[in-house]
Amino acid sequence: MKSNKFSLRRRALSGAISLALLATSGMLISQPVKAEGDDYPTRTISLVLGYPAGGINDVIARRLAVDLAEELGVAVIVENKAGANGAIAAGSVARSKPDGYNIMFGAIGQVSVNQFLRDDMPYEPDDLLPVGKVAEANNVLVINAANVDKFPDVAAVVKAAKADPGAITYASFGIGSSSHLSAEMLAKEANIKFLHVPYKGSSPAMVGLLGGDVDIMFDSINTALPHIKSGKIIPLAITKDTRSAALPDVPTLAESGYPDYKVSSWFGLHVAKGTPRPIIDKLNAVLRKIQAKPEIIEYFSRQNVDMTPSTPEEYGAFVETENARWGALIKELNLKTSN
Repeated sequence: MKSNKFSLRRRALSGAISLALLATSGMLISQPVKAEGDDYPTRTISLVLGYPAGGINDVIARRLAVDLAEELGVAVIVENKAGANGAIAAGSVARSKPDGYNIMFGAIGQVSVNQFLRDDMPYEPDDLLPVGKVAEANNVLVINAANVDKFPDVAAVVKAAKADPGAITYASFGIGSSSHLSAEMLAKEANIKFLHVPYKGSSPAMVGLLGGDVDIMFDSINTALPHIKSGKIIPLAITKDTRSAALPDVPTLAESGYPDYKVSSWFGLHVAKGTPRPIIDKLNAVLRKIQAKPEIIEYFSRQNVDMTPSTPEEYGAFVETENARWGALIKELNLKTSN
């Protein structure tokens, strides 16, 4: 009898344990499994910019940071780490922890040009992964208004450069910047030689032009426009292959006798190599959502900037195309810096 009671108790205990295990198993099964990056972000994000305040890069980055913060639910701060044509900023992001909390707001110089120009690169191009293309902006060739009789048009600038190679000086945002490349592309197409005077950003370069320290400059339309409207500088030509709505009477360089000429400033987001793909995808989705907002399109249109949404793969392919283009030009012109 005792044996039967013991057996019954054992079966009851076994059944209770089985039910408990089933209940626990059911609870585990019902719990959703978190994917990598699901809880991203949980703290402040740094949007790292390689140029000083005041230029088109800064204007775009600061407005983008506001909307990124709104969409991601955390603070997004812009960090200006100017120097070495953005290489200092790019290097800091490349060396950062690959967790999506340090994002590079990249420009053409950092992403496509530095690798061909510099011997002191603090990063390799593949240390940074593409998140998405942000925007493109048009550059404009401008002169100090005091020189309008001397340089009334592009033809006059080219004629003067041919007559005295290296005598015509131009300001740029820095070696390898879009303003530098814009001038060198014209020099190549026109078979002339300019003297390059690099500055540490758009604003200092404009100060140099306004002060008469240089003859010409390629600047973004957005930052040049106030000085154009004030009459302090005169626009001669647009660098893209279509005219700008902000300066409809200013011809393109293609219209000015150089049909193969086309240069634009472009910008994109990058993160450190090793950043989990779910985080990259989340950032890309948020970026594209922001770029589709009518108020954002309108805001940047007023800044003469075009939003250019893309997938990470599309942006990466675009960068490869630009690498090939500028790498060939830099090699042909034997441009180099170790500064």
